[in-house]
Amino acid sequence: MQGTRGFETTRTGRAPLAIFASCLCVLLLAAGCSKSEKSDGTLDTSRLPRVAGAKEVFASPASTIFTTTSPVPQTADAVDKALATDGWQKYVAPHSSLLASDGQRSLSLKKGPWALGVFITVAPAQGNATSVQYNAVPLKNDVPFPKDASNIEFDPNKPLLTLLSAEPIDKTLDFYRKELAPLGWSLWSQKLNGVQPAGGASGELTRSGAYAYYLQGDRRLAALVLESADAGRTKVKFEELPSGYLETLQKQFFNSDNIGAALVDVSRVPRLDGAREDPARTTKDSEVYSVTASLANTVAATRQLLARDGWKEYVAPLDAHDTLLAFKKGPQGLSVSFTIQVGKNDQTSEVTTVYYTPTRLNFALAIPTDAIDVVFDENRPYLSGITAGSTDATLEFYRKELTALGWSPLTAADAAKQWPNAKLDEKSANGAVAYYIRGTQRPIVLSLQSRDGNKTAFELKVPPFAEPQTLEASQPVFGLPIPKSSKTSGGSGGDTEHSAHAHVAAEVATVLDFYRRELTARNWKEEAQGAIVKPDEVTLNYTAPEGPAVLKLSHKYDLTIVNLVLHLQKPAAAKAESAVQGDSVDALLKQAQQMMREATTDLADGTRSPAAPPPPPKATGPALRVLADNKAPVPVPDSAEEVEFDGADGTLEYTSASPLQNVADFYRTAMKEQGWAPQSSVINNANMVVLNFAKAGKTVSFTIMRMGNTTKVSGEGSALKVAGSKTEKAEKVAAAPVQASAEDLEAEESGGLPVPKRHTMSEGTKTPFRRELQASVPLELADVLGFYRRELGKLSWKEESKGTAIAADSAAVAFTAPEGPAVLKLGRKDGATSVRLMVKDPAAVAKAGIMPKPGQAKVLFGNINPAAETITFNNKPVSVAAGVGVKNPDGPTLDLAPGKYKYTIKLAGKPAQTDEIELGADEVWGVMIGPGGVLALQAY
Repeated sequence: MQGTRGFETTRTGRAPLAIFASCLCVLLLAAGCSKSEKSDGTLDTSRLPRVAGAKEVFASPASTIFTTTSPVPQTADAVDKALATDGWQKYVAPHSSLLASDGQRSLSLKKGPWALGVFITVAPAQGNATSVQYNAVPLKNDVPFPKDASNIEFDPNKPLLTLLSAEPIDKTLDFYRKELAPLGWSLWSQKLNGVQPAGGASGELTRSGAYAYYLQGDRRLAALVLESADAGRTKVKFEELPSGYLETLQKQFFNSDNIGAALVDVSRVPRLDGAREDPARTTKDSEVYSVTASLANTVAATRQLLARDGWKEYVAPLDAHDTLLAFKKGPQGLSVSFTIQVGKNDQTSEVTTVYYTPTRLNFALAIPTDAIDVVFDENRPYLSGITAGSTDATLEFYRKELTALGWSPLTAADAAKQWPNAKLDEKSANGAVAYYIRGTQRPIVLSLQSRDGNKTAFELKVPPFAEPQTLEASQPVFGLPIPKSSKTSGGSGGDTEHSAHAHVAAEVATVLDFYRRELTARNWKEEAQGAIVKPDEVTLNYTAPEGPAVLKLSHKYDLTIVNLVLHLQKPAAAKAESAVQGDSVDALLKQAQQMMREATTDLADGTRSPAAPPPPPKATGPALRVLADNKAPVPVPDSAEEVEFDGADGTLEYTSASPLQNVADFYRTAMKEQGWAPQSSVINNANMVVLNFAKAGKTVSFTIMRMGNTTKVSGEGSALKVAGSKTEKAEKVAAAPVQASAEDLEAEESGGLPVPKRHTMSEGTKTPFRRELQASVPLELADVLGFYRRELGKLSWKEESKGTAIAADSAAVAFTAPEGPAVLKLGRKDGATSVRLMVKDPAAVAKAGIMPKPGQAKVLFGNINPAAETITFNNKPVSVAAGVGVKNPDGPTLDLAPGKYKYTIKLAGKPAQTDEIELGADEVWGVMIGPGGVLALQAY
């Protein structure tokens, strides 16, 4: 009986421990542990270290249990030390913490390819002794830990590891290259577009650390990112990259021969004598200093200074600036700009400010040291110039330099395999020709021509057979077609003429085919009279339904230059000046009226009562509940995905598959339950709802938009700001740096203004008096700034010194465009560069008779309601009669100094609406009153 009781006791005591063991496999190891898995014999948990006085309860290779009389905390410390001495390293799961209390402790450890879970708790069945259980399983995803690693977070289910090491960055790179190789990971080289052979660097160094890519199998790619941390330590992150990332890297390879090159450290670039650094604007990415000298003398001296330091000046094809200079030195680029004193001109300025900013060179074709007249495009392989070297010497120079950049000779046979129509000119009567290729998709041709005076002209470019042979249409410019692959494009529109221009990286014949196709589709008739069609020059006259037109094409460098002008037929009777004014203002008023109608879902003709607008669509499906693990101080529905809350900036963003009205009803109910009072809003329709709330002096506004099958929610306001908060994004370890490729920086059009091809959002707005572009570009600010300086310069925009300020995380650049003043504003947020580009048309405003007084702002009031309304603006009542401002600016107007102004209006049957408007100098705003409230719209 005594033996039986002992058996029963042991059996009863092990039952709860077995349950703990099962839970531990699932919750702690998360490495594919299941009842069917057995040890392969390489690890025996019964042989692992135990504490003094341990009493064995159960032992096997896969799991071992023993007890001790010491309390749980002391036992946990002893086990931790014993296992560490045996080579086991402790970790926690990402975004979690260790289970710790006086009654139980748990540990997760790793040694080689094994994961070990340790569970320590009080065991009542063992006389309240402390029970220790070991459970071991082989890792499905093994990532090595340095021996001195600390703060380890590791996910055994997928390659995800972060830690701190005392080893320097270069040794850490070497450690992982050595340790990852036996695990099937190979170092991937962007420069080679393949696996890195033995030897060479183990990664790419950056200003803040280093990175390396590793490939396992054919498609599985991971990034190793190292960053400098406190006390000389190195922060390590190893993470598997999303599917398709390898294809992205391979695409970048073909779009750059300068991958991984570090940006120039502008603090080390030489400065002029007497330079006075501007510490407020100088950062690691921007060196700003001033000298006592005129603009012309400073520009000349800077050119000489940088030339002595080995910097070679160049201009981009079809581009030139007097106060924006471009330089190249090896794989690095430098942009230099200048501004002068406010109130001074080029001749009388006594102080000139110099700006050094790095330029990322996607292509870094070598330039002979004595070259002159250099034309170079850092975003595609184009380079030309003149050197004093002989043809043979120049040919040998480029053979060596191109080989070093990864280019290899291209034969006619290899070219024909990919480009069947390729014809390689292998001989030149007065020079030499050579073809090279990088990978399989990017060929270039080197052309050399002897010149008088023992000089040689050189040119490298994409050969015609590898350029686009068929062009697709982009968004029209003032109704005129433009090729999608245009390097830059633009145009203008007026009452008598529309024009479009573009620079296209294609042959004239290809561009001509595009225009003949597109213009024919628009019912334009090509005329034989006056036609000129040559290989590098085309002039064609057309008869279009709108009037006569002329298409001109020419070719320079590797670009076809397009100019298309349409002369609009004049009406039989010319309009009176007053009618012209009315047309401009009427267009603005109609835009405001339409926005008001869309916002209020009502009509302006009085056929429906303003007090009873049609109801928005009803919600479908079950009501949404509050998200359980919500981190924001306001409710978030349980259907929310990709939630991004920024307590520092006071913003909240997420997407939801729920219908728009379900999300709107959720906030109306949930906010009310939390004591928030609703505030008025004029926007409540089927595709967009804006909800405003206030409580205890704090406010929050939710913009809810339906985009396809997704509802997007953006929240902002003081209620979302949390003191001392760090953004979730800022706490994330950055992935490997993304370099701007040539394709990224190709110009596209939005509302007639350029935007980089790589952008996540762009929105163009236009009034009769102003055009504006807002965009978000996931590239470095310096790259985006360089893009706009280049593209706007090609649109004949002139950069002005007054109003220009450039820093590492922001930039404001003033321009004078053909139609009027313009400003470019850039900022940094969440790893992207925000863009706001605006250009005004003062001639149109003056023509319409609504030009504000110099230095002031003008406010125009309108009212589409059937009855007069009174709006309190800047604490003064303004009476706005019914129907005024509908067709002409015949409503009240105010001229005010720049600043913020509050306004309030009380409409029948609706709560009072109070809002604020910020007026800038020389701006024109329209304030339109409608059935739902007030809509303020900047017109100029």
